Amino acid sequence: MIDKINIADIYDKDINFLIGAGASTGLFPNLSTNMKIDEDNWESIETLAEHFDQTNKTALKTLLFMYYYKECIEPVMICDYKSIQTSSNIDPEDKRQSVIDNYKSLLTTMSSILDKRKGYDKKLSVFTTNYDSCFVEAYDQIIKETKLDFNINDGSKGFKSRYVEARNFNSIQVQSGIFDKVHTAISQIDIVHLHGSAYWRKEDERIEVIYHNNNMDRKIDSIAQDKLTAFKQVITNEESNRNSFLNIEFTPAEKDAFDATSSAFWDEYNKLPIVNPTKWKFHETVFEEHYYQMLRHLSYELEKPNSVLIAFGFSFADEHIRNLVKRSLNNKKLIMYVSCFSEGQYNKMHEYFGNFNNVKLVKVDGRLDFTKFNTDVFTLAE
Repeated sequence: MIDKINIADIYDKDINFLIGAGASTGLFPNLSTNMKIDEDNWESIETLAEHFDQTNKTALKTLLFMYYYKECIEPVMICDYKSIQTSSNIDPEDKRQSVIDNYKSLLTTMSSILDKRKGYDKKLSVFTTNYDSCFVEAYDQIIKETKLDFNINDGSKGFKSRYVEARNFNSIQVQSGIFDKVHTAISQIDIVHLHGSAYWRKEDERIEVIYHNNNMDRKIDSIAQDKLTAFKQVITNEESNRNSFLNIEFTPAEKDAFDATSSAFWDEYNKLPIVNPTKWKFHETVFEEHYYQMLRHLSYELEKPNSVLIAFGFSFADEHIRNLVKRSLNNKKLIMYVSCFSEGQYNKMHEYFGNFNNVKLVKVDGRLDFTKFNTDVFTLAE
């Protein structure tokens, strides 16, 4: 166990980040709930979805996904980042901008690391399971506020219309001198959305990315609000357990109405370009193909000699990613740093990776949130 990542030891290695929902906490909800499984572990959307699948509780599974959509997806889809920045400047109690500020701090540190490199070795990769565009928003604010010179690459190309393709992660921008005698690679940070993005759309079997759209045309209105309210009362109650959901009952008339609403909900939900927190796959083939291409890309990066993987805000609940990382750890020159938010997460990560000598669990006194990660754990400051 360590309490700090020594950047001097890794700056010249092939650095990759794995960023989860914990990074966006305070701006968007994550997949955790207030329900405890035991003293150190909480129920999550994933564990409940698996339970409802195994026990054939179809209606409860639908309510879970309605809750998941309303609490975790819709806030990302309709987020107005500019208004957040404006509100934070006016109201000191509005802490949402601090989340973006933490993303800005991380990007700035990454840029500083890349500046130390020579030649064309000026790129690192960020793999994220988040649907939001916090990295993009943070980058825009950095470019507006500073003179830092680096690029963000989200895998898209185009002008008025931009399309995401795996091959776009294989390029880097080179700047030439006036007489073309000097060529300098521009530092680049690849942002790979493993679980999709709220800003992706299917366009003729391609993935189009639109950041300026407010997504209101994809907002799902088919929600069983009364039953969802009852469901939310259970899932947000610390005293609840799985049996508590059985108190949500339907009369025959309510069941007929719910079935109709449920059908309409799933029709719209399945069009969303995101990985589901159950079987971890997309409904649309074009998104699923890209998902597996990006998993292969992650695997390829971790198989390189002297690779580094830094995980923050990531629970490793996704079995595909967890098992992929475990296989990659057979590369003894790969070093993985896992940031543990709490004692409970430290114990869970030790359970997952305790047998690997090339895994370093990062733990500090108190909770390791994004601010502490930037100021104490992953920082160039002495």
